[in-house]
This record gives sequence, structure tokens and C-alpha cells, in this order.
Amino acid sequence: MNKRITTGIKIIALTFIIINFASCSKSDTSPAPKADACAGKTIVITATPTATEACTADGKIDVTATGSTGFTFKLNSAGTYQASGAFSNVAAGDYTVFAKDGAGCEITKLVTVASGGVAGPLFTAVKGLVTAKCQSCHNSSTANGGMNWQVECNIVKNKTRIKVRAVDEGTMPQSGSLAQADKDIITNWINAGGGYTD
Repeated sequence: MNKRITTGIKIIALTFIIINFASCSKSDTSPAPKADACAGKTIVITATPTATEACTADGKIDVTATGSTGFTFKLNSAGTYQASGAFSNVAAGDYTVFAKDGAGCEITKLVTVASGGVAGPLFTAVKGLVTAKCQSCHNSSTANGGMNWQVECNIVKNKTRIKVRAVDEGTMPQSGSLAQADKDIITNWINAGGGYTD
């Protein structure tokens, strides 16, 4: 006498249960795959940089995105998402801007903020003075006091220190106090703003 066993498959709420009529069963409770919230979207990011003046951090990046809704934005991977796509006080350099929509779909774009402007006549005069009188002690090999005056932006960033030492105290350069005409070169530059383009 032959016994006949039949097997059937039944689907219940995405859990598969296989039952044969010999009282054996097996189930698979694997989660159902989630739909990709970003599938079918074409998100486009636009980043518009504004150059910064040399030796400052006054550049800007304006970021917009299309192709979805609820966008937030951040600058570089360590940044924090914000509602506005406007970033200010940005130094010259390369940045990655991020846009993320309300569903969490994220897109990035590389943008470069340029350093603009040419050296102004007052800065050029100060640079010439510093090169002639101070650079022997403040250069890439011998950076006394941690100062390297071969780097133009170091001169701009340390203008107050230069004025105090060379004009107010008269203790720099080490070879002796500057002539009044040289002190005036420094003072005139600082009074004009003390920037690279002054």
C-alpha cells in the first residue's frame, strides 16, 4: 500500500510557511525588503562660490538643490546640516557641499573658493620693509617667535604684533629701531585696513 504525501506552500503576511501533510513545517521570518526612498529621484546640486580676499576668510558658498523636497545643507563631512544653503566666512580652498532631502537622500559636490585680489601698494611696501629688515630672523628655516615673514598671509595675520614691536615699542628689528619713515609705512598700511589688497 502506497501512501501519498502532498506538499503545499502558503504565504501569510510575508512569512513563508511550508507545510506538508506529514506534520512537518518550516518558516522564514526574513524581513521584507524596504523600498529605496531614493530610487527614481534625480537630485541636482548647484554650488556657487564667491572668492575671498587673499589672507582672509570672507568667501561665500551658496548651495541649492532640485529634484526633491525638504532639503538641508552642510559644508564638508564634519559639518552640521542646516536649513539654509548659504555659507559665509569661508577661506580659500576646496570644499564638499552636501544636500539631503526629507527622505534622507544625500548628494555631494566639490566646490572651490578662490583667493581674489592683488597685493595693494601699502601692503607691498610693508612686505618689502619686512623682507629687508626682519626676514633674516623670521623665515621658513629660522622662524623666531614662530613667525615666518616669507609667507605673505603671516604678515597680514600678525599686523598688530608687527606694529607693536616695530612701531610702538621699537624693539624690532634686532639690528635697531626703524627710521620714522619705515614706521610710517607700517602705520599707514594698518590705518588703511592692514589687508593684502590695501
